[in-house]
This record gives sequence, C-alpha cells and structure tokens, in this order.
Amino acid sequence: MSNNVIIVGGNGFVGRELTMQWANRFPEAEIYITSRGDRKEIQGAHVHHVQVDVNDAQSFENALHGDETDYIVTLTYGSQDAVTTVRDFAEKHNLKAIGNVGIVNFGIPEMADFVTMKKEELKTLQEGSVRVANYDATVIWNKYRHDEIGKGIKNGDYDEMPPVSVEVVAEQLIDRITQAWKA
Repeated sequence: MSNNVIIVGGNGFVGRELTMQWANRFPEAEIYITSRGDRKEIQGAHVHHVQVDVNDAQSFENALHGDETDYIVTLTYGSQDAVTTVRDFAEKHNLKAIGNVGIVNFGIPEMADFVTMKKEELKTLQEGSVRVANYDATVIWNKYRHDEIGKGIKNGDYDEMPPVSVEVVAEQLIDRITQAWKA
C-alpha cells in the first residue's frame, strides 16, 4: 500500500501539520501539496508542491497524478467548486477516501454562516461514491498560533468550545482517512 496523498491547501496551518505527520507515519508515501500560490512551507524528498487552483477542475486534473494517489484531503473553505473538484477527482481516480476538516456547531451566532458553509461542503463531498473521512473540530490551535484566533484562545475567548490542538486534528484525520484502527 503506497498511502500517496494529495493535500489541497496543504501550506496552511492544518496542512503543514498534516503533511509532517503523514510523512512521519508513511515515509515512502508521495505527498502532493496543492495551493494557488507558490508557497512551499514543507520540504522533503517525497513532498511535491503543485501550484494549481482547485476551483478549475480541468487544471487540477492536468496538474496531478490521480492514478498514483490513494487519498485526497481538502482543507479549503468557502468554495463549492473546490469541493466538487475534489469529490469528482476522487471518484474519477477511484481513491480510497477523501479527508475533510469540518466544524462543530457550538452555537455562537457570529459563526453560524461559517458552520453552515462547512456543513454544505461536507454534504457535497458525501454525495459522491468515495468514502469521506471527516473530523469536526472546534477552534484549532497550537502554541505557535499568533493570529487573532491564537490571541483569543490565550485570552479565554473560546473556552466554551474548547479548542483542539492542530496535532490532534492531523492525527485523528490521518487515522480516519487510512482507517488506522483496522491495521
């Protein structure tokens, strides 16, 4: 089993942790990180950066080697086109699973639109024939997160959720995608 993976949005906060853990767990796996920009946050012999816009299904298809891939993870948000591209790509290439990070509905009115959007994205993924491995998180953090969310966590603004570490999110998502408990 090769455990090759495409991580859509892999240069972001969760994507970097997911890439590092995937590489540690499956050292021979080829990891394809896609992003629209030319960021190359994680380097390694088996880490490949692909600059492509997931919203453009044909460009996405042309840029990647779906027949050499086992899994795909989407870490995007806010684009049904992106989610549809991922779902359709996974179906076309008979991938084993699609990984997704969703969100827990924790009842904060300011987050209602975001929660609804993430639920719709998950629904779109689940409409396909490929198994979807989803991990619903609250606020994702680690001690190196210094943006507004990181500051809010340190101030106790999210104590009612509670926050979950990015390391746990990545570990759980990999387990669910690869069904590690079946090994």
